Amino acid sequence: MHLSDSEAKAEKFFSGYKLQDAPRVADPQGRLYDAFGLTKARWRQYFNMESIQRMLMAWLEGHWAGAPAGDVERMPGAFLMQNGEIRKAFRHKLVSDRPKYLELAKV
Repeated sequence: MHLSDSEAKAEKFFSGYKLQDAPRVADPQGRLYDAFGLTKARWRQYFNMESIQRMLMAWLEGHWAGAPAGDVERMPGAFLMQNGEIRKAFRHKLVSDRPKYLELAKV
């Protein structure tokens, strides 16, 4: 799911990571984010040493954020859904957090 208000913007973003064919849901009002318990970030969740270091490393690797799209204050998360239920969840505490995706995907 993404917060972009335009499918064209979302497709441009996802195609940069070769995910243009991945299923996605537009949620520009953040209703699903609310339902999944993904809150708005506080300033310290953005501006901390870990997040700043990770941002600099991403820039050096060529990952540019570009123009903001959607609600840039919304915290991210990753979820494993099964039969309409959340089986596992990772709700970021800092914007720089990285879930262990392979562990998250194990039922």
